[in-house]
Amino acid sequence: MAQLPLNKFLTKTSVLTTNTTATVYTAPIGVTSIVLMAQVSNLTTTTQTVSVLHHRTRPVLADAQGNGYQAPDIDSYLVKEFGIPENDAGTPLTGKLVIESLDTIRAYASNPGSMQLVLSILETANS
Repeated sequence: MAQLPLNKFLTKTSVLTTNTTATVYTAPIGVTSIVLMAQVSNLTTTTQTVSVLHHRTRPVLADAQGNGYQAPDIDSYLVKEFGIPENDAGTPLTGKLVIESLDTIRAYASNPGSMQLVLSILETANS
């Protein structure tokens, strides 16, 4: 059986569509990922908006005291309709974000092809 590398750095880039939330990155099975950096660039000459979401695929179980339960298939906005001026860039993530196995990063723009999202990711194999 092949083993996953312990740590793997990668960059994901996607030109965003509109009105449809596109999956930009999915953490593989057996991997926990950390989004180290996220940047959105406006490729046009007018202000555009972008929305970036974290999608939790599996439920989060409650702790021993019964707190913290979260249902599966939940979207959490990192930014929603975040305006970026023409020929400029913005950061939808101010720190690092942990992405568990099968969780995704999704995004969409106000106009198709107007925005480009770049993610810098560290994947770590789960033990």
